[in-house]
Amino acid sequence: MNIKILLVFILLAFNHNLYATQADSHNDYQLICDAFNKNSTNTPAFKNLTREQSLDKINDYIWANIKTKQAKDILSVIASASPDKKYDLLKETIELVTEKQWDCPAMRDY
Repeated sequence: MNIKILLVFILLAFNHNLYATQADSHNDYQLICDAFNKNSTNTPAFKNLTREQSLDKINDYIWANIKTKQAKDILSVIASASPDKKYDLLKETIELVTEKQWDCPAMRDY
């Protein structure tokens, strides 16, 4: 893992109390997962899109709807990670800042 990304994760974890309420953050993390559940390639709006087009649409939905700076910061950092590491980094970071288990099979398997 890139050392810069690791340092940002550590800073985010230690500063998570400076952000919005934990309930707001939990809602944002659920929204991220829901975006993948609701916008799968099985839905009519996504049926004829390429994988890249689908991911762009999901990404646009997430960024338009997340509320907390914490979630936005985490997503911004993870955007610079290699594609094969993004899900694991997101999962680990969410679990670190919320101190709860988090999993999103729809996102993991996308």
